[in-house]
Amino acid sequence: MLPVLSRGLNDKSEEVKRTCCLIVDNMCKVVEDPAAVVPVMPKLEPLVKAAVEKISDPEARSVAERAYGTMSKAAAGAELKHATVESATALFESSLGGKIDDEARLSLSYVATLAAAATNMRSYDPEAWKKSIAICAPYGEAIDDIRTKMELASKPAEEVEEEDTEGVDLYKGGFSLAYGTLTLLRDAKMHLKRDRFYGLLGPNQCGKTTLMRAIANEQLEGFPKRDELKSIFVEHEIEDEEVGVQDDGFPILSVDKPGWWWVMHTCNDIYKIANPVSEEKAKEVMKETGFGYPGGPDRAAHLDNPVTSYSGGWKMKMQLCAAQLMNADVLMLDEPTGHLDVDNIKWLEDWLESFTGSIICTSHFSPFLDKMCTHIIDFQDRKLKTFKGEKGRTLTQFVEKYPEKKSYFELSNEIMKFVFPEPGAMEGVKSRSKVILRMDKVTFQYPTKDKPTIMDVSLTVSQVSRVAVIGANGAGKSTAIKVLVGEQKPTEGTIWKASGLRMAYVAQHAFHHLEKHMQETPTQYIMWRFAGNDDKESLEFKSTELSVDEEKARATKWCIDSTTGNVRRCTDPKEDAKKAKIDEAGAVVPDACVNRRQKKKEKTYEYEVKWQFKAMDQTTWVEKDTLVKMGYLKIVQREDERQAAMAGLMTKQLTQPSVEKHLGDFGVDPESASHTQINQLSGGMKVKIVLAASMWQNPHVLILDEPTNYLDRNGLGALVLAIKDYKGGVLIISHNKDRSVKTLPPRSGS
Repeated sequence: MLPVLSRGLNDKSEEVKRTCCLIVDNMCKVVEDPAAVVPVMPKLEPLVKAAVEKISDPEARSVAERAYGTMSKAAAGAELKHATVESATALFESSLGGKIDDEARLSLSYVATLAAAATNMRSYDPEAWKKSIAICAPYGEAIDDIRTKMELASKPAEEVEEEDTEGVDLYKGGFSLAYGTLTLLRDAKMHLKRDRFYGLLGPNQCGKTTLMRAIANEQLEGFPKRDELKSIFVEHEIEDEEVGVQDDGFPILSVDKPGWWWVMHTCNDIYKIANPVSEEKAKEVMKETGFGYPGGPDRAAHLDNPVTSYSGGWKMKMQLCAAQLMNADVLMLDEPTGHLDVDNIKWLEDWLESFTGSIICTSHFSPFLDKMCTHIIDFQDRKLKTFKGEKGRTLTQFVEKYPEKKSYFELSNEIMKFVFPEPGAMEGVKSRSKVILRMDKVTFQYPTKDKPTIMDVSLTVSQVSRVAVIGANGAGKSTAIKVLVGEQKPTEGTIWKASGLRMAYVAQHAFHHLEKHMQETPTQYIMWRFAGNDDKESLEFKSTELSVDEEKARATKWCIDSTTGNVRRCTDPKEDAKKAKIDEAGAVVPDACVNRRQKKKEKTYEYEVKWQFKAMDQTTWVEKDTLVKMGYLKIVQREDERQAAMAGLMTKQLTQPSVEKHLGDFGVDPESASHTQINQLSGGMKVKIVLAASMWQNPHVLILDEPTNYLDRNGLGALVLAIKDYKGGVLIISHNKDRSVKTLPPRSGS
């Protein structure tokens, strides 16, 4: 690689130099032995250092600086042990003892020099040692023992972990793991035993989920395949799998099928277990787990309903049913408590206690880990460090031994900090305590349900509000939020929001905001989403259904009076055309609002309307009340939102540097922001991207539905303390009851 890197680092293009520096950074991270870096330092170090000094782009320069630091650390940071002739001589003498007579001692200096040279070259080929050294008697007798001892002595000393000697081994070995441009693990060692609970600890992007998914997909080198060791991975986001084609040509997906069918399909077709699961058995286990069924109790999830209708918690329970039916040896859980309320967390703990295999689990909920874990597997410097503790306080003991891990019991923003943008002023709102969003006596019922999901819900939000929406799984919390933001239309009741209000919304399954943009970078996603000052996500979420009143209003014909220019009702367009000199085109229909202005000396607005089948030079200014009477409140609100968005973006430009800076305020580094596809990022990083995107327009109200599920402890602390400092209103759904917030002293000037 040295000639290629030398050419690239001398190239005029800063993008090429940046790429070369990224390669240097990654290559140095996978080096186990510093001696492998030392030989290339004289040629490579000056080139990387020159890149640091000459690159003008700040982000590319930061990559070069990181590469230079990684290379220097790889070459000198670890303990580099050199073998000497004296140390080799002493090793030969201790191994052979009295067998070295005066004649053999004449060649001792020679063989010791050869052994030291081979060790420093990191050449440990047994045949080469025997060919060069074993010809000198009596050294051939102990050559293998001496070679092994010198190899071990040359390696950096590692911390000796406490070995778990009891129980049945499931796996013991080493492996490396990479994902995209990230080196996650390098020659990491892992030891799994039966009937243990292993908690995976580490920050976002360290590789916890990737490791579990690699095991489940039989992609981890040396790890037993599924036919030897049944390994099941349970996650919230169940991937769609095509399982057939309909008559109309559209594919049938596994998530479109009933829950019991998905469980049976997973066991029989995906994992291909020896004893196939029957429909009756799948339904029986799901009933025992708490799913609703015909003639049984009414539950939030019914085993006959499609998987798409299940919430995150019920999807997890469905996958646990499959694991139970397969008698899994290793059950891997990714944030299992994320969508669960208190009662369901207790249910999960009891279920896992009775599970007969071993469990590998990642969770940022400290009480759950402390109670359930027997071992902690910590990601440290691309290695796995295993800690054995006392069940019931394993995490506590781990933090006692490693105080730098105290963030698992103390939330702060000392390591990671989120900076929420200032919402800015609202027209007609002089006090932050004034109500700007109201839900009044709202009832909502899904068409497929026999009774309403939410009933008679009232709610008010101001810019000083911190509203918590709480309730059991399936109580309708997320449904209420969807009605509030306009994704669903209320069956009864009203939703009111102040003119000019900007709202940010992060849905429960935050990743669905990104699912159409997985091949793009986060910067590209935000630039697409807000091109033209519109939030394309909010447009997609708005319900396009017309209310009954709007349908009735739109049935009435409206015309433009050519005398006054005003819009008025006309019962018969042809007759009115004769009497009132109405435009020959007859009745008019609004196409869109293209502008807004405030009427002089009044607090009401007029909207410039583009009419259907008319050119842009034939627009007309129409009062808001008139447009509402015509049944076009939605296009009025659309223009209000556009004006509000423009007001919120007056200090921002939709450019790559500006978007990178905004993402940086939410813990997304430039490498992840502009040079990594979204599908290569961790769940926690994706949540940060969705949160940052929702805040791009400087909203007055932030609405979060289960935002903490994939955030690591540092990210969780940053979010909690950013919300405390935020100048807008917050409405949040969360089952996370962590109270371990470290209150920081107020910043200067605050």
